[in-house]
Amino acid sequence: MFITSMQEFTPLEGIKADRPFSVRLIFEDNHNWDVFCHLNNANIRDVERAEVQKMLTCKDGSRGFFVYYCENCNHTEIVYFGCNSRLCSNCGKNYTDKWSKSLRNAMFEVPHRHIVLSVSDMLWGFMKEQRDLLKVLMDSAIQAINDTYSHFLRKHVTAGAIVVLHPFSRDLSFKPHIHVLVTEGGFDKKGNFYPKKFIPARALRKTWQYQVLTRFKEALPKTLEISALIDYLFHKYDGFYAYLPKESRITSIRQITKYVGRYVRHPAIANTRISGYDGENVTFWYFDNKNQKHHRTLKIFEFIKSLIQHVPERQFKMIRYYGAYSRKWKRKYAHFLKQRSITQTTLAQFSQRWCPKCPECGSPMEFALYCKKAPPKVEHFGATIEDWFFICQNFNIQ
Repeated sequence: MFITSMQEFTPLEGIKADRPFSVRLIFEDNHNWDVFCHLNNANIRDVERAEVQKMLTCKDGSRGFFVYYCENCNHTEIVYFGCNSRLCSNCGKNYTDKWSKSLRNAMFEVPHRHIVLSVSDMLWGFMKEQRDLLKVLMDSAIQAINDTYSHFLRKHVTAGAIVVLHPFSRDLSFKPHIHVLVTEGGFDKKGNFYPKKFIPARALRKTWQYQVLTRFKEALPKTLEISALIDYLFHKYDGFYAYLPKESRITSIRQITKYVGRYVRHPAIANTRISGYDGENVTFWYFDNKNQKHHRTLKIFEFIKSLIQHVPERQFKMIRYYGAYSRKWKRKYAHFLKQRSITQTTLAQFSQRWCPKCPECGSPMEFALYCKKAPPKVEHFGATIEDWFFICQNFNIQ
């Protein structure tokens, strides 16, 4: 088990807040990450180590860079690359902004709804230990929506859905839930679109519960305890949570950029939410579902543990495109709705679209050089701990 200590919801007195804080600063300060690795070496997943290492080298020369040149004053500017780590608040925000802008070009010109789906807390532990269940959770969402639409439209239809997994809650606890951007209606096999403005919430909740519990029962070990738990959850809940208020209706894809960044795709915690750090405790704030503001204080190692537990396994996709938005069907439906695909920006296009202004004279600079990051080094045990003497000295290791 992880070696940590925790103090929840403590007052803010004694927490210094006289300088800007960041996730990276907290991991680096006083060798916090190195010490955490030493104490919990056997319990840290390889993917967690890799994501932290990426974050700690964000905008480092070793990751590669662009060089820009100003002809007006002969000034040279180096722009270092970000890390794209799932733990990096800066890169997470930049990725969200770019993704939400490109998403507009890949969405149908029909009304959409933003739906939040969650499950019983009795299933959270299974998903944390058996991470492939998170994929089962995402698959259940589109099936529940399709079944609900098909039943009330009285015809078999397929919705277009963009499903985003949030394994974290606002207080950084592991509470997996789903955010769905879904078309208000579905397509038949001929590509005709049938709108469904009113989505019956109770029917969706019941269908969502059925899909999740049925699929989890198939994926989990076939034991009497699991079978009894599934039956208990069927009887305890009158459907799992499904939140789809009227204000979640998106009538134009022009609204999607602001909406996605705020509600759908964002890092577990933004640096602006960290209000205090004194070397031993980290304090951050969050709003609950009733829009009440809370502060939470964690011991440093508990804060690190809370963050890295949300790192998904390698190659796991936190954003999935289902139904009419899947690769299999989107071209067919794009013929009717004039959908455009998300395209990857080439280096030549990037250099033409964006160049920094010269910090010396203010003139637009020209792209001069692209330098790739160095190939990965062969690592051995302990190689990522840069100051092993510090660890030995503070923990009396001979």
